Amino acid sequence: MDFQTILAVNLMALSALSLLLDLLQRRGGPHSFAFVNALVLFIGAFALWFFPQEAGKLVSLAFFPLVAAPMTLAALQSRHTRAGRLEQAARCADLAALFHPTRAMRLSAAYARAAAIDDPREKARAFAALAAEAPPEQAAAIETRLLAERGDWAKALALSQNPENARQLSAYRFRALGETGRIEELMRDYARSADSTPLEQIAFSWLFVLAFGGRPREVDALVAHLLRLDPDSAAYWIAVAQKRAGEEAPARATFERLAISLKETPAAIAARRQLAAPWGEPAPLSPRAQEIVEGVAARVDLECARATRGWRLPPVTLTLLVVNSAMFAAETAFGGSQDLQTLIRLGALWAPLALHGESWRLITATLLHYGPLHFALNMVMLALIGRELEDEIGGWRLLAAYLGAALISSVVVLAVMIMGAGYGLYVGASGAIFGLFGVVGALRMKDWLRHRASLDAFRATALGLAMLVQIAADFILPMSSLAAHLSGFGFGLLVGIIVEPKRR
Repeated sequence: MDFQTILAVNLMALSALSLLLDLLQRRGGPHSFAFVNALVLFIGAFALWFFPQEAGKLVSLAFFPLVAAPMTLAALQSRHTRAGRLEQAARCADLAALFHPTRAMRLSAAYARAAAIDDPREKARAFAALAAEAPPEQAAAIETRLLAERGDWAKALALSQNPENARQLSAYRFRALGETGRIEELMRDYARSADSTPLEQIAFSWLFVLAFGGRPREVDALVAHLLRLDPDSAAYWIAVAQKRAGEEAPARATFERLAISLKETPAAIAARRQLAAPWGEPAPLSPRAQEIVEGVAARVDLECARATRGWRLPPVTLTLLVVNSAMFAAETAFGGSQDLQTLIRLGALWAPLALHGESWRLITATLLHYGPLHFALNMVMLALIGRELEDEIGGWRLLAAYLGAALISSVVVLAVMIMGAGYGLYVGASGAIFGLFGVVGALRMKDWLRHRASLDAFRATALGLAMLVQIAADFILPMSSLAAHLSGFGFGLLVGIIVEPKRR
């Protein structure tokens, strides 16, 4: 199997996963990303059939400009917007519209340019003009933003409670309930909408629950590590939480500092409204509302811990990477990683030897790899999944799951050989790695069953679709072992059902 075919199949797998997630999550809106992912799959199938020696190049020419570049620009636009760098966000939106010159993408770019306007009146006129041209769904979002910037939260609440707009305007509705003093209703609405809140609005929904629920410490962590808001906006929301917690002095000091800003930022305007509003002792939350706030606070602590661990590799994952790398170096030194005799000498699983006293090959085979590409792909997967899972369940549990999945997958592969598949040579850590994916899959499913939140549903769905895409790829890539992948993943699912995350 040459590099061109492997590259084409992996890029097609990414497009297939993106397409499936896009279709499952869609509730109206632009279809350009679904179309280009389908186009990549068509080009890939055509190239693999007619031009296999150039398949990787042809798929890359479609995938990177049509899928990777726009998605990267969208992520950068979102990050710049939250950080208050609106001009940079507008430039990212303009570039994305060049790659996808659809009406929806052009509207998104015009929206970003309008948001970057400094003068409030000129900005309002630009938004009003956009709302007049936009389809009803986008027009409702633009009108709600205009009402929010004017501080007309009663009208913004009415618009966001319209059943036709309720889902896409979830975060605006939560904030409007808090701004109008309907805190108990905010908490109930958040809990009721947890399974339908759009993914891009979830972190902001947490922000409004925690701020109006009086949790300044969690708000501080949320705006710093997940939302990464600009300093003024971050300070504003911490002050809102302090005000709701009864910490009047620091809250008032922050609002006064923001209010005298020379630039008419949203934080400065909102701070002046806070100072002009009546102050008093905040009403205590009901037990049910307090329970909802506590649940969101715990979730934010968990997500912030995930976000702040960075790319540091924990010790057991690092050790597994080092051991696999050492074995690959030995393969290279003693004859080559694609030399069958070398692989057999170093411990590859070959049925005639494994069935006659060399059962240790069931484990050593999972430390060997056939060629540098096979080794690199598995090590990347191990680093990504091991980094997340070891932090969640602990090093010893991860090691037990890894070794157990490695052994089970090798036993299943050997059984398949005995039952008539033929005595081929088996090497690779993918069975063990898929065991770790199985553990994560079970943990994400338990998260969804516990919280019924759209974020957990998305994560569980994404992992399930990734497995389906991998199974499809197994039929194309002969170096992959479907039996090893499925048995390792199944073992991991059982482990994930039993274990619980570490207490934080």
